Amino acid sequence: MSTVNVMNGVVRPTAKFQASIWGDHFLKYASSTNDSSVDNHARNQVYIELKQRTRKKLTSNTMSESEKLNFIDVIQRLGINYHFETEIEQVLQCINIYSQRMNNDYDDDDLRTCALRFRLLRQQGYNVSSNDTFMKFMDTEGEFNTSVRDDVIGMLSLLEASHLRFREENILEKAFNFTTKQFETMLLHDRDLIDLINPHLAQQVNNALNQSLLKGFIRMDARSYFSFYENCNTHDKKLLEFAKLDFNVLQRVHQKELTKLTRWWKDLDFTNKCPFARDRLVECYFCALTIYFEPKYAYGREVFTKVISFLSILDDIYDAYGTWEELVLFTDAINRWERIDSNELSEYIKYFNDALHDYMEILKNECIERKFVDGIHYLKQMVKVMANAYLEEARWLHNKYIPTLEEYMSVALITATTRFLTVTSFIGMDPILATKDAFRWAFEDPPIMKAAAVVGRIIDDIVGFKFEQEREHVASSVQCYMNQHGVSEDIAIFELKKQVTDAWKDINFELIQPTKVSRALLSRVVGLAIFMVFYRDEDGYTHPHSKAKDLADLFVNPIDV
Repeated sequence: MSTVNVMNGVVRPTAKFQASIWGDHFLKYASSTNDSSVDNHARNQVYIELKQRTRKKLTSNTMSESEKLNFIDVIQRLGINYHFETEIEQVLQCINIYSQRMNNDYDDDDLRTCALRFRLLRQQGYNVSSNDTFMKFMDTEGEFNTSVRDDVIGMLSLLEASHLRFREENILEKAFNFTTKQFETMLLHDRDLIDLINPHLAQQVNNALNQSLLKGFIRMDARSYFSFYENCNTHDKKLLEFAKLDFNVLQRVHQKELTKLTRWWKDLDFTNKCPFARDRLVECYFCALTIYFEPKYAYGREVFTKVISFLSILDDIYDAYGTWEELVLFTDAINRWERIDSNELSEYIKYFNDALHDYMEILKNECIERKFVDGIHYLKQMVKVMANAYLEEARWLHNKYIPTLEEYMSVALITATTRFLTVTSFIGMDPILATKDAFRWAFEDPPIMKAAAVVGRIIDDIVGFKFEQEREHVASSVQCYMNQHGVSEDIAIFELKKQVTDAWKDINFELIQPTKVSRALLSRVVGLAIFMVFYRDEDGYTHPHSKAKDLADLFVNPIDV
């Protein structure tokens, strides 16, 4: 919806955004009587013993390689792998060394184990050869053997492995197309047969077709995996108990952080000072959680949530409320990094600008305390970059200009916010990792960041452009493509989705060791792409009701242990 807002003679075509669905909800956790029960449960001997048991089992020499691969897979799906990063790395390093020695030629391998080994090693950054791994499952015509079609569980593992493909990696491209076609046919014609093999397998197949493990948000995927794993006859009851306890512990940590952030947000009073803007504190925090959910990143989540909340309002000023004349003056003030005294600008811009400067000053002092002297400099530079990109989009709208796709993407990959938010995320990391060189690397827009920006921008455009065009709004990539090539909306979306697929291939390639910066830093970029995948069906940021249940399961509803 859009409205025309006329105030003091100024005409503003504004968006009619939904109100926040959360309000003051998280303030109630500040005095919750459940604090002691949850926290004590986390700290008691049972929790500690379950964690130690898992570590001991993971490092045991009694399991076969296949058993260890399966155990690591389950640990990751249950969302508890962050406790055992060192142990998992050591196990996979040994498996990789042995695989290289064997040239990936395991005579007794079944398809599931073979594909699982490939996926776990490549996820860890090892450059495993897909040809050496999967060629034995191909026939003389270069297609997958007919016997593979009968191995539903093996094909499921192969499908997940295929999502880690690079560009021009033909055998994995074939694997993706083959398994996708087979599963779509099975679900259409043989769903009952799949259920006979395993009552929960059809759902798992359907999930894999809709979203790969690679692109899933670990916290949400873990919650949905609990019930599936519990129904497996061979499930480890103690491991599941630990995972459920851990989920609730983390949920309580996140609730407390949201309590603190809600107070901060209410004190800023943006809902009254900038009522045209989206009120999305909890959704901003959810984005922070896709970047880093672990307890040790509490400060990072706080900074990230606050910064992205400012960015969200900045976006709405340029996109949904400010006049062209205001935006030109405002951008000039941002470029000079000055507070605004001019009477030429509205009070809402002055208020926002003052609040931004105040927070940047606080953040600068915090960075100095943490010996993070470079972070704030690059963040300020990125605010300027964002403002100028937003102004360019406003210029196109003001001039009623539809750019070519290439021209559009040169600006839209900036307003996709990937580079800005990557710089922000580094401020919440360890200064030993997030060095000056790391900030400079992020500021220079490396290939993995461009690829993540392509994912974010195109997904956002596809799901959101129709709502945006209900009011005056700059053309999206969909409309730019349609206008440039003279094609229908469906064809434009189809072609743009292929660019998203290729972007994920580039992300996969950039994560292979050795990397230019730490994989711990690169994973923040991947997290931003995953955040956008969560909104692939509907823009749940602009329309928060569509994702309310998902966020409630994550932040409000504990797991029964």
